[in-house]
Amino acid sequence: MSNEITQVKGCEFTTDELQRFHHYYKYDWAAAGLVSAPVSKRIQHFVETVDPGIDSNRLQEWLHTMGIVEESEKSEQARLYERFEHFDFAAAVGFNQMLADVYATDDVSKHGVGERMDQAKAQYYSDNIEPLVYSEYKEYKEVNAPKPVCPYQDLWDPKGADKESADTNKFANVRTIDIAKLLDPDNVDVLTIGAINLFIDAAKTAYDQKYFAVAVVNSRCNGPEPMFLPALSSTGDCPATLKAAMRLQIELRNLNKTKPLVFFANGVVDTSTLGILMSTVDIVTSEMFCVSIGSVSQSSQKFPLSALYDWAHLSNHQAKVSKGTAEYIMCSPDLVLRSAEWSTLGLGIGFVSHRKFASGMEQILLAASCPPPHTRDALRKACAVESVYSGPSKINVWEQEISKYFAPLADGKTVLELADELRAVKAPWAEKYVVFANAKESNNVAKARVAGMQRVRGMEYSQALALELSAAIAWTAGTTEETKLFSRNIPSLSDLLSENTHATPEPQRNGALQSEVAGECPFAKMYRKNPERFKHVNLGSIADHHSLDL
Repeated sequence: MSNEITQVKGCEFTTDELQRFHHYYKYDWAAAGLVSAPVSKRIQHFVETVDPGIDSNRLQEWLHTMGIVEESEKSEQARLYERFEHFDFAAAVGFNQMLADVYATDDVSKHGVGERMDQAKAQYYSDNIEPLVYSEYKEYKEVNAPKPVCPYQDLWDPKGADKESADTNKFANVRTIDIAKLLDPDNVDVLTIGAINLFIDAAKTAYDQKYFAVAVVNSRCNGPEPMFLPALSSTGDCPATLKAAMRLQIELRNLNKTKPLVFFANGVVDTSTLGILMSTVDIVTSEMFCVSIGSVSQSSQKFPLSALYDWAHLSNHQAKVSKGTAEYIMCSPDLVLRSAEWSTLGLGIGFVSHRKFASGMEQILLAASCPPPHTRDALRKACAVESVYSGPSKINVWEQEISKYFAPLADGKTVLELADELRAVKAPWAEKYVVFANAKESNNVAKARVAGMQRVRGMEYSQALALELSAAIAWTAGTTEETKLFSRNIPSLSDLLSENTHATPEPQRNGALQSEVAGECPFAKMYRKNPERFKHVNLGSIADHHSLDL
């Protein structure tokens, strides 16, 4: 029996040779001080110190098939194309002006966008750096493409394997906010008032016209359970922390009205900071993303009422969401939302694998450098190109149960009535709800969430935020009864935030806090100023007339 690997056409190397060649390919040249050394010197070192039995001529032949040759052996044409491929287009002045044409069509296939991007790069390079003909470059690449010499090459030499982190500094037209740089070095596991205020300050700088888009990242997203957006600090002055978080949420939503705001959530998001994340739907996730939103989670019991308005209006997002889905999510004892569920709910625009997250981020940020008014469209198309299937959602499989048991919660049925109904179902999933209904703390969380969503569905946006904030402050003070949490007599949002305000909001940014809001529906403005005057009106009919976009 032959010991040659024959599964790949053109492979003339034995299994033993390939194993040795792979060892050479993966050798730590940095440790040997030979990172920049020519191929011949590397081969000499490897034969003399690592594997004396290797055939250096055969190794060199194998390297040729991989496209790895000495610099002196390369033609001038090959050197030209290498200079072109290594040119930093992200930092090239004026290249972003050409991106609108790259994303101008409905073709968002990786091949189609890649082809148009290469053409744009070749045109820019030829016009500004040195002559290059794209058709000749493409023909050269096809003729000189490295031959597959090992059937397992994708495993040991994966194409597109990611770098450790994205280089966000080279995108001059994108304001990058790194959460890791905002956190208190001595307390990186929580989002303190100081960190939130730094976040607000960073967001304010993003209004500068030189920035076409804003990207929120966390450069410390590493390890088996990376944290992207940590919990709100529950020590010290909790009301002040909640107010600061609300100001940040408003700042980000107003910023998102002026230019695209994208979160690259490559890690865990705490339930208490969901309102910050959900300031935009331009969210890119990976398999490391998750939110433990279940009512028995520790964070849910500390700050259970984050983003009530968003959950109550899931249908506003571009996804088919069954009635009762929000109630199912909010009442679930131990639900963890991951990328598949997030996408199903229409709360994100892309999923990029963790292994390729940094390189995918750079491609998306390059598109975000496209000048307005094409920026948001280019960014979202780039997300579509870089995204892959995130897997099946564990929410979709419960659609029948959601419609039957949880949808009535949106119409006034109580959590205790739901638990009584589920006792008769006699199924493991239903028994979990019965158990949580008997547990005081998780029961209180679910009841407060359901009651809160029922209230905010009929409210103008800034009033809904005021209700959410006042209820959250009352919860941290020990109030858990929903009738007291969601009292009819709540202060206005501006009154709630006026105490110890971090910075005076600018009228053009914080419209919800001002007496005048540009472009606001007149009826919504009258209601915002005097809600009691219209308490007899069916507010469901003006639900879309809020001053801040979701």
